[in-house]
Amino acid sequence: MKKVLVIFISVCISALYILSAISQILPPGLPSDIDGYTNWTRLNKKVLRPRSADPHSGYKRLYVNKKPNELLTQNRKQIFPYPEETIIVKEVKRTAQKDSDIILISIMRKLPGNEATGGWDFIEYSRFSGDSFTQIQFPKESCYACHQGASKTDAVWTRFTNFRK
Repeated sequence: MKKVLVIFISVCISALYILSAISQILPPGLPSDIDGYTNWTRLNKKVLRPRSADPHSGYKRLYVNKKPNELLTQNRKQIFPYPEETIIVKEVKRTAQKDSDIILISIMRKLPGNEATGGWDFIEYSRFSGDSFTQIQFPKESCYACHQGASKTDAVWTRFTNFRK
């Protein structure tokens, strides 16, 4: 009986360790609906480097809360528009290194009732110092004014590249 109990406790501890390793601890100040976003489908294979006139200066990784089969046809072409309830998180870091500080989180949510912005809600959070993020106050239409240039891809500039041929 003691052996069974020891094995059971060992299995439980191992399971907790694995779960904590794959889960993400969301920094303070960010909305809970993006918890674990780094485990979502990554839109870009390579880190996006800063560009001139870039409103999100830094090194970017983008994640979407949809599975690859929800984003691609059988011929591996991306499906547009994105479905309602889609959330895209853009994580901006100071450097391209994985352990670099995140300085900005930009979120696009596809929700009904956002016709003025192509169905998308835009929100951004920055971290100036410490661990906590603060929401940046700005008119959502200013984001959409730029994103309208990506109208063929449902106002999302980054195409899904992870599973293309």
